[in-house]
Amino acid sequence: MLKSFSDTITPVTSEKWNKLDQIGRIKLITTELKKNKLYDGFEVVEAPDNGQIVLKIERLIPANERGLMLLELEEKLKSSLDKGISVWCEPVGDKSKLRNLRGIKFN
Repeated sequence: MLKSFSDTITPVTSEKWNKLDQIGRIKLITTELKKNKLYDGFEVVEAPDNGQIVLKIERLIPANERGLMLLELEEKLKSSLDKGISVWCEPVGDKSKLRNLRGIKFN
């Protein structure tokens, strides 16, 4: 990691983005997601005015593919909608049936 990265100013959302209500922002993002079949099963949970979009992914994507896919999606959203957007995934609980049967829970 280069020290110069720490001095870089973080992009903020535009006034146009901030003027939209959450429903309008969700519609914009959903329209962009529908343009590419790669993002089938992606649902926008939150789209606040600070640009931190939370997505829920309804299908299983291997971890080695998911990270790059989300980075590419973020770049597309930044270039087409607003430079201040960042993409986050909704946390998913433990899906292991064996651990659930044994009563092990992770906090």
